[in-house]
Amino acid sequence: MMRYAGDKLRHVHVADFFDHKGSSGLRYILNPPGTAARIHQHLDIGQGEVDRDAFFGTLRELDFDGVATACVFAWEERARESSAFMLDRITKELSG
Repeated sequence: MMRYAGDKLRHVHVADFFDHKGSSGLRYILNPPGTAARIHQHLDIGQGEVDRDAFFGTLRELDFDGVATACVFAWEERARESSAFMLDRITKELSG
């Protein structure tokens, strides 16, 4: 998708997450069974299953020079630490 956008790519939202199809589609256990609830996670880089080497490598390959927004909302109790970690990691990844 990023390659398709090419030089039009100006903003990325960065977070990690789990593959919802993992574990035979049983990654998330919800009660009661059949609930209409939806799971949506935004984790710190490294806490999920996103191939971050491929993600950041593609951004570097495209010479991405846009806005990268850290979009973690899984850890309210450690929001400052999470934000500082994400800023540091994104900065390092995009600088080379």
